[in-house]
Amino acid sequence: MGKTSKLSYSFMKHLITFGILIIGILISGFFDNFTVLRQKISFLRPQLRSFHIMSTSANSQLYARELEIATLAVKRASILSKKLSDSIALTRSSGTQIKDDKSPVTVGDYASQAIINFAIKKNFPDDEIVGEEDADSLRGDTDEAKGLRTKISEIISDVQKETEGFSDKIGTLSSLDDILCSIDQGTSLGGSKGRFWALDPIDGTKGFLRGDQFAVCLALIENGKVVLGVIGCPNLPEHIISNDNMYGTKGGLFSAIEGYGSYYSPLFTKEFLPLEKQERIKMKQNDTPETLKVLEGVEKGHSSHSDQAKIKAQLGLSPEHSAQQTINLDSQVKYCVLAKGQADVYLRLPINDTYREKIWDHAAGNILIRESDGRVGDISGAELNFGKGRFLDSKGVIASNNALFDKVIESVKAVLGN
Repeated sequence: MGKTSKLSYSFMKHLITFGILIIGILISGFFDNFTVLRQKISFLRPQLRSFHIMSTSANSQLYARELEIATLAVKRASILSKKLSDSIALTRSSGTQIKDDKSPVTVGDYASQAIINFAIKKNFPDDEIVGEEDADSLRGDTDEAKGLRTKISEIISDVQKETEGFSDKIGTLSSLDDILCSIDQGTSLGGSKGRFWALDPIDGTKGFLRGDQFAVCLALIENGKVVLGVIGCPNLPEHIISNDNMYGTKGGLFSAIEGYGSYYSPLFTKEFLPLEKQERIKMKQNDTPETLKVLEGVEKGHSSHSDQAKIKAQLGLSPEHSAQQTINLDSQVKYCVLAKGQADVYLRLPINDTYREKIWDHAAGNILIRESDGRVGDISGAELNFGKGRFLDSKGVIASNNALFDKVIESVKAVLGN
C-alpha cells in the first residue's frame, strides 16, 4: 500500500471511529443531564484534536500556500538581515537613517520589505499589505539616497542568488524600479473588512544594530482577525534560560495558523517544511511564583519598567530573585520564547495614556501565543483588535499562559488602577 493510500485509510478509520463516538454522545444526551454531556465532550477533546491534525495531514490545511510563501519570504529576508546585522554591529553608523520616531532605520528595513512585499504580490495580487516603510526618501537625488539605493540593490541581488531555490515561488527583484515599487506596496490602512498582511521587516531595530535580538515578522489578517503568522529570529539561541544563560543553535522560525497550532523549525534551512514536519510548541501552564519567568523589552522607552516591577511583586516574585526571573529581549522574539514554553509572562505596559501600539509589532506574535495555549490582551485583559487600522485601539500588551493570565491582569489592575 502506497503512502497516500495508507494516509487515506488511516484518515477514514479515524472518521468512522469518531462518527460512532459522536453518535453515542448524542444518544446519551437524551438520558444524561447537560453537565455529564459536557464532561463527555470535554473527555473527547484530545482525540478530536488528534483527528483534526490527522485530517490536516490527509488534506492540505487551510492557508497552506500562504504559509509556504510567507515562510520562504521571511527566510530570504532573515538571511539578508542577519548578514547585514552582523556587519552593522561592527560599524553601526553604516547605512542608517533616522525615522520620525528617532529610532534608526537601516538598509535592511527597505530590502526586507521589498523582498516580502514582492513575494506576497506575486502570489496574492489582490491582497493588501500594511508595511512600515515607503520608498519616498530613497527616490531623492542626494548622495545619501543614491548610496542607500545602491546598497539595497546589491544586498537583494546577493541574497536572491544565495536563495535561488526560493525564486520559483517568491520571484526575484530584477531592477531598482521593481525594488522601490515593491517597498511602496505596504501602504494599506488595514481595517475590519477583507484580507491584508501586516509586515514588520525588521522588528527590534536597536537589537539589530547591536547584533542582538531582532525579528522579521509577517501576519495575515482576515476581517480584523490574525489567521496566520510567521516570525524569523536570526540571532535567537535554541535555549533561553535567563539573561546570562542562552545557548544552542542560533536562528529560529516560528509559525502559527488559526486552529492548527504553533510550530518551531530551524531558520536557516534552504527549504520549506510543512507544519507536520515542524516541531509543535506549547506554553507551560506554570503559575508558581518561585519559578515564573517574565519577559520584558530591553529599551525602557518602549514600556514602563517601574510599573512592571510592581506587577512582578504582585505576582509573588521576591525582590531578591525578581531580576534573575526577568528576561530582557528586543522585538517579537519575546512572543517566540513565550510560545516555546521558555517563559511564562510578557509585560508591555503603556509608557503614557496616549501611546498606541502598531499592529505590525504584535500581529504575528499574537497568533503564535493563542495557538500555543496562551492568551494575549491589553492591560484590561481585552483581546487585541487588529481591525482598527494601522494602530491598536488599546493600551499596552499582556501575554501569558492560560493558567496565569487572569491573575496577571488582576495584578496589572492592582498596580495601575481600574
